[in-house]
Amino acid sequence: MRGLEPGDPRSVGRYRILARVGAGGMAIVYLGQSVGGRAVAVKVMHTEFAREPAFRDRFRREVWAARTVGGLYSPAVLDADPEAAMPWLATEFLPSVSLRDAIRNFGALPMSSVWPLAVGLAEALASIHRAGIAHLDLKPANVLLTADGPRVIDFGIADEVRTGPVTPAGSRGFMAPEQVTGTGAGPASDVYAFGSTLVYACTGAQQGGESWVADPALQAMLARCLRPDPTERPTAPELIGYLTSVAPDAVSDTGWLPPVIAAEIDRQVGEAENPPVARSSAPLPRRLNRRALLIGMGAVVVAGGGAGVLVLTSGSPPSAPPTSSPAPVPVPVATSVSAAPKSRALEFYLFGTVTLTDVTYTVNGKATTLHNVPLPWRQAVAVAPSPQLASWRIQYHFPPGEVNWRILIDGFETATGQTSSAGDPSQGDDNGTN
Repeated sequence: MRGLEPGDPRSVGRYRILARVGAGGMAIVYLGQSVGGRAVAVKVMHTEFAREPAFRDRFRREVWAARTVGGLYSPAVLDADPEAAMPWLATEFLPSVSLRDAIRNFGALPMSSVWPLAVGLAEALASIHRAGIAHLDLKPANVLLTADGPRVIDFGIADEVRTGPVTPAGSRGFMAPEQVTGTGAGPASDVYAFGSTLVYACTGAQQGGESWVADPALQAMLARCLRPDPTERPTAPELIGYLTSVAPDAVSDTGWLPPVIAAEIDRQVGEAENPPVARSSAPLPRRLNRRALLIGMGAVVVAGGGAGVLVLTSGSPPSAPPTSSPAPVPVPVATSVSAAPKSRALEFYLFGTVTLTDVTYTVNGKATTLHNVPLPWRQAVAVAPSPQLASWRIQYHFPPGEVNWRILIDGFETATGQTSSAGDPSQGDDNGTN
């Protein structure tokens, strides 16, 4: 949780906005407070997506699905306005850690946590499917670990149960084969994602790790969930029946989660009661839309050898690019940044449908490299205040799929774009000076 930025709303609907909880590819989630003092989570769509009818339709669908499913296995919907200038959705605030963040920060879950997770997710899917809905994007980032069990979130691509061809949608690494090919999607697709998500919880691996699961009973269940033919997978009620017969009954007196994750949830409870202070409203660069950015700064896509390289330049490049990449095209850009008394936060934000093979971000000549990075990924680096300039560069490699990127200064977007590949692995290479 972090303090509000100068451009963040201070109220949405009838809710007072207190802090930022997190951000995704399509929206920002805020900590809000009702008139009666109740903590709520308020999801507000990003400005650029609010202008696109397709994204508004997706948000409407998310509101409909979340309301239909109810609040037993997902956050209860309190209010929403998908028709507002900035569409928003308010739900109960659940102090929690996403399964993705828990594995990335603390490692694979012990079996004493995996069994309750499996039962809770199976019950959640059974409830969702009884409502006539298929989630279609079950993955670790959309599973919240709370003190009293897992919760499923983000119904952005959920749909009514149906058969026949569909537009491929979901998250690579957790999508069922029929979703990838677009030949059909439904409850069985959620069961496949359930299996993939549990493999990740046990091993930290996205695909191909089911053989690493030590417990034979769980491994056998996961093998059935991950069968290529959707008709051969168990249903959610069948999963519940199986888990009831093989899962241990006892839960530790200290709770179902490892102490380190339970401590993080407790910390969020404290933050909700004492939100971080909003950041200073010192003058900052105005937000640029993508069209203005591409016209004013110059974006060049170079294709060759089956790989796509995106080069973005705002001012002179800070250093020569790798010999395997084409040289950036310098395009002078006049900038005017108001002086600020404190350091600025330079943020790299990548989101999309893949796991990055590697990503290297360089700020003022200092490079840091990470490997096997699931998306979305966000990294903030403190840089000198204006008028001093900060040079940055971000390079990343990824398998076939799509990567969207944003560069923000103190929460304000200053660069944005997309790199995609339908066949061979691709590379993204973006740099600039702010």
